[in-house]
Amino acid sequence: MYRQIERILLQYGYEMISINTPDIHLALRQERGEGYAVVTLDETSGRYLETGQFYHVSEQIRAFIQQRGCYYCHFLYLLVSDDDRSAGRLFKNYECFWRIVPGRGQVMVYETAEEGFMALRRPLEEMFTWQDGPVPYGGEANGSMQGAWQRFCSAVKDRRLPICNLLIISINILVFLYTDFFNAFSGSWIEAGALGWYEVISQGQWYRLLTSVFLHSNIGHIFNNMLVLAFIGSVLEKEIGPLKYGILYLASGILAGCASMVYNMLRDDYIVSIGASGAVFGAVGAVLYLVLFHKGRNAQYSVRQIAWMAFLSLYGGFTSQGVDNAAHVGGFLAGFLLAALLTWKRAGREKHDFA
Repeated sequence: MYRQIERILLQYGYEMISINTPDIHLALRQERGEGYAVVTLDETSGRYLETGQFYHVSEQIRAFIQQRGCYYCHFLYLLVSDDDRSAGRLFKNYECFWRIVPGRGQVMVYETAEEGFMALRRPLEEMFTWQDGPVPYGGEANGSMQGAWQRFCSAVKDRRLPICNLLIISINILVFLYTDFFNAFSGSWIEAGALGWYEVISQGQWYRLLTSVFLHSNIGHIFNNMLVLAFIGSVLEKEIGPLKYGILYLASGILAGCASMVYNMLRDDYIVSIGASGAVFGAVGAVLYLVLFHKGRNAQYSVRQIAWMAFLSLYGGFTSQGVDNAAHVGGFLAGFLLAALLTWKRAGREKHDFA
């Protein structure tokens, strides 16, 4: 839900300021010496703020805005929650707040609303609009195909549903069923599209850098890769979006294949490689980059957890037989660097500790 609110605020000239308090978001617009601050409290994750904690963070936000030279600032508090009790608990002493109730598809604007924020009302209400008219997010359309499709589209827009990652996993499984279960290529991995530097360099079959990423040798091979991808890939797609995630995944797999070819050519060794491991390691490297340099409220893993996961995966590869470690290392480094390139604009956002 907050992703949609963020897009609306950006369209209306607000600057997004990241803070380290989970589920509280700050957006600021300054004009003619005045400031307009929108503080969004998102309870849709299931976490509920304590009254004292909210007051403390709110005062720190006010102090921060004054430090920015904005001594006269209007505040709008957006409460995103289905719990009717939250408004009374949090906003007894706050004159200007609106409620967004996802379960009922409502935006509740009170009489105390300031004119400077009224331009946001219509686009916020339109978040729940479906085709020709408003449809409650969890109401009358629940039992219909239209309601199900609306919820699906809303989940994709809010990045709650990792549609790109699900598509990648599905393609991997379908290719595995076609090549392994139905013996489509009579056991010849070269015929199926495996990666070998001789075929790529000498015969110009560059497509193998991509096709090899979707091939797996057995059920254990694909299960391990897809299990890791289901967790890491979903987190990564939620953070950077489906398009960037798809680009990063494929590019990591291709660059991992390049690293494998170069390594084997330097050793004068011919090895046929298959598997999504290089691309999966790219996703791990990308998540590590995000946790290191873009810590935020959605970080589901710590630096230690990601680093430990990467170490165990690389260690397992180096101590196992028949594993393309060059592809693993190449994919990991590629994912780390690609995440930096694809998210470089995010580094321009201010980050402040309000605790």
